Amino acid sequence: MTYSAILIDDEIHCTESLALMMEVVAPEMNVAGKFNDAEKALKFLQNQHVDLVFLDIEMPELNGFELLNRLESLSFDVVFVTAYDQYAIKAFTYSAISYLLKPVDEDDLRDTLDRWRDKKSKSVLPGQIQLLRELLTSTGKLKSRVALPTNDGLEFLDIQSITRCESESNYTRIYCVDKSRYLICRTLKDVEKVLQENGFIRVHHSHLINPQYIRKFIRHDGGYIVMEDGQQISVSRTKKDRLFELFANVGRL
Repeated sequence: MTYSAILIDDEIHCTESLALMMEVVAPEMNVAGKFNDAEKALKFLQNQHVDLVFLDIEMPELNGFELLNRLESLSFDVVFVTAYDQYAIKAFTYSAISYLLKPVDEDDLRDTLDRWRDKKSKSVLPGQIQLLRELLTSTGKLKSRVALPTNDGLEFLDIQSITRCESESNYTRIYCVDKSRYLICRTLKDVEKVLQENGFIRVHHSHLINPQYIRKFIRHDGGYIVMEDGQQISVSRTKKDRLFELFANVGRL
């Protein structure tokens, strides 16, 4: 199946290099346009249909957010191509929006397109864009909520209501204290990057936990923990030191 895409960036070398990379990574993707002028890109999008837009955020006169706001509807998906620093990058994961960090790496591009093909949502909700914009302006603040991508939009969760996360290949299953569960198209590594600043720790290559819901630690059988919901989770040998550091801060009788 073929798809169409356009590339929008005020720097010519960025659109040219990305277009060349696309020919190698995704030959089925037709690059319908390369725009170094956001106004011209806007006019194109107002009159033409595309499946995917690679969009720079910081552009003179008309930035990426402003361009999207001037469209009546968003009938395409967006991948932001950005030079933001590592902390701000977390905002993209919180808002469930795809991104590529400059300079774009071929493997990252391939991974992003694979995820996009799996999702095929063909729509970006304005709420997602607004959430990303707000998150990028709140650098340095500890987040208390996280937005999960769903079939029809976003599900907002209090982070401390999450008890644990479990890897399911390129997806992650999220478990909450009220027994609700969510399956999202994010790797456990992606989820860890978002939740680790809220105290979540990786105890196994397949498990990320919220330590406040640990009920027991069992030394037998290589070591495992029992969560408040009764779930038994093995602890990798390489992860035990981090877990014991956590236990050292807990009062003992």
